[in-house]
Amino acid sequence: MRLAACSHRSSSALLWLLVIVFGVQPGLASWFNIGAVLDGVSNAAKASLKFAKNNGYCALTECCNEVHVRFDIQELRTALESSLYGQHIARQVIVNAIGGHLGNIEQSEKPLVMSLHGLPGTGKNFVAEHITRALYKRGAASNFVHKFLGRIHFPLESEVEKYKVALVEYIKVAVAKCPNALFIFDEVEKMPPGLFDSIVALLDNHAYTKALDFRKAIFIFLSNVAGPEIAVRLKSLVDSGVWRDETKLHHFESTLEIASYNLVGGLYKSELIESHVVDHFVPFLPLELRHVEQCMRTEYRKFTDQKMSDQMLSDIVKEAITFDDTGLYSNTGCKRVSKKVEAYYYGELRKQQKQEF
Repeated sequence: MRLAACSHRSSSALLWLLVIVFGVQPGLASWFNIGAVLDGVSNAAKASLKFAKNNGYCALTECCNEVHVRFDIQELRTALESSLYGQHIARQVIVNAIGGHLGNIEQSEKPLVMSLHGLPGTGKNFVAEHITRALYKRGAASNFVHKFLGRIHFPLESEVEKYKVALVEYIKVAVAKCPNALFIFDEVEKMPPGLFDSIVALLDNHAYTKALDFRKAIFIFLSNVAGPEIAVRLKSLVDSGVWRDETKLHHFESTLEIASYNLVGGLYKSELIESHVVDHFVPFLPLELRHVEQCMRTEYRKFTDQKMSDQMLSDIVKEAITFDDTGLYSNTGCKRVSKKVEAYYYGELRKQQKQEF
């Protein structure tokens, strides 16, 4: 009753204020929608407060707002199209999955959960890095990006119960600070089995409470598990007449799910898989020589505008690349490329300097 009386008195006061200030006759004042005026004043106050925050406090420190959480899916698409080689499936699935999640984020029913699988050097960490750059102004340095390394954060299988409790609490605190948080788990194959069982409820549908809402978050798992299985499956498809670039997600997804569940690592016999909370199992195909050569040329362009010579390319290939039993796929992808190119470029500079003197 008191609230109703206060609201009535406020409306009456605003009505007579309009009469006094604007000369509105009391009979004509009924034309004014007092509720709409009050809403307008309230919205204007909120907008002013938001502007002051974004250009004041949030200009000096990172805030969980549109200034620092950017959601630039076009930047991600452009980066992956120009620099991710040999991964047409991963590029399409990841861009569409993140774009769909962000485009529907206010109505999202669960966090986006993706599990990326492939041999070393196929681009999993490269993609994760570009996701952080596209979504956050500070990229990987953002306080809203949380990355865990298997051998660093969860080294002991005997401590898995302690890790499980700590992980749940960490995620709760992070989401409380920013619901649009990104969690990246690298080296999942080095993490103890059962680790992720404790967070299944946080990744499932309708994962929210009065205090916490996990539905806007993104969880990405990176693993070398199933890398060999992907290579075998790809070779089988190619041998049957399917071109590499014509392969689809459905050719690999069940292989990844089964391998992840049955091979030793953080997802071994995991409730994460049993509960079907992983939205996308994404294959990173083994790289062929042509793809690794593209990586080398891209790395070389970081140092000079000149074209990499065929001789240098050939020399680095001999040092940096080994192939599987088929002789078709690189065992290490582009993993060792950057430092090899860096060393060869430095060697070329030294030769030029000696010739000058």
